[in-house]
Amino acid sequence: MVRIKCDANPDSIRNLAETEIGVLLYGTKSNSPGRAALGNQIRDEIKRFPHPISQRAFDFLTVSLAVTAADTFVKRENTADGWTREFELVVSVVEPDAWVPLKHDLEAALRFLSGDIWHLDIQGNGLRVPNPYPRAKKIHLNGQDCVCLFSGGLDSSTAVLNLLYEGRNPVLVSHSYRGDKATQDEVNNCFPRNLSRFSSVLNPTFYLPAETSMRTRSINFLAYGAVAASVLSVLSDNQEVDLLIPENGLISLNAPLTPRRLGSLSTRTTHPYFLSLIQKIFEGLEIPAVIKNPYKFQTKGEMLNGCADQANLERLASTTVSCGKWKRTGQQCGRCVPCLIRRASFHAAQLADLTPYRRLDLHSVYQDENERDDLLALMLAVKKSRQGNNGAWLSLSGPLPELSEERARYIDVFQRGLQEVGDYLDSQGFNL
Repeated sequence: MVRIKCDANPDSIRNLAETEIGVLLYGTKSNSPGRAALGNQIRDEIKRFPHPISQRAFDFLTVSLAVTAADTFVKRENTADGWTREFELVVSVVEPDAWVPLKHDLEAALRFLSGDIWHLDIQGNGLRVPNPYPRAKKIHLNGQDCVCLFSGGLDSSTAVLNLLYEGRNPVLVSHSYRGDKATQDEVNNCFPRNLSRFSSVLNPTFYLPAETSMRTRSINFLAYGAVAASVLSVLSDNQEVDLLIPENGLISLNAPLTPRRLGSLSTRTTHPYFLSLIQKIFEGLEIPAVIKNPYKFQTKGEMLNGCADQANLERLASTTVSCGKWKRTGQQCGRCVPCLIRRASFHAAQLADLTPYRRLDLHSVYQDENERDDLLALMLAVKKSRQGNNGAWLSLSGPLPELSEERARYIDVFQRGLQEVGDYLDSQGFNL
């Protein structure tokens, strides 16, 4: 087990055992062995809100930073099975008592999300909410009525177009990782009007190489959303605020395509079971954010086909990024699972796909033993789906709602999503 102590006070992480990792939250880089830092930018961004965020939303952000620290600074390759780590995570917040009845729910959510074993020790004496900058450029919040997570991907961009068409006024919340911000800015410039945005990069720093799997990154995304929602709630007479997480049903469920992809080897960032656990924690902390995925029962192609603003969708669709590997080369690969689902959605919606993929010809990918794994996995999944039994298969990705009608809808969107991919692969001459 690795013990990680996270605190915003440098003195609290100064005298630790050699086997412990000390993380300065909301701090800058430490060159000392065993000492790390992350989140130095996010506190400054929070100060740009016109009103202080709630302390409990800030405490949730603090805990999410600590989770990211553990996930980043402990390598999976050093474990017995090369994947599963066990953490004792100590983090200081201002209102620790509020977390006591929620600790086991959060540990369960993190276990589901990352595949690791989490032991949380949430203590007091944490950092209080920073006051807004008196003269800094403010994040505009006049008239905003919801929060929408915005990655610069095809799903979130389509969702924003629909919100604007419906007359809603979202605050866009983003992770601005290296490369992501430029894409988000490019897509944002294609929207029919300017939108309020809140984004930050966590900038984790450590003297050892970082773990790159980052299965828990979505909890930070949700924490950013909770922070924005807490301010909107105050400005709207303490009303609950919709926190929209736009993700098509196939990717959201992300069932293992092959036995090799069981468990947390498939990402679960927007799986309905995980989101239900986070919503329970929000409610326990009285954070006024209501998590919603309006597209959980739609395929990616159905999202595109149903977009209310087809003219602007056509302008921006090919500028969005879906690829899980694009940062390695600066170009979307065209052959990973997200890229293949993206390409199938353009085909299903009869929308021209002008994305400059690195691998356009899937037959050459099929012949390449080093790059065909995802394509083969999807081909096998499509064949299996066409044989039926999707309910049992889908449950391998995580618990589904017990209500039979809702459960049936998840099974159906999963089936349609794979059929959409199958239709595209058939159109490319694979004839599955």
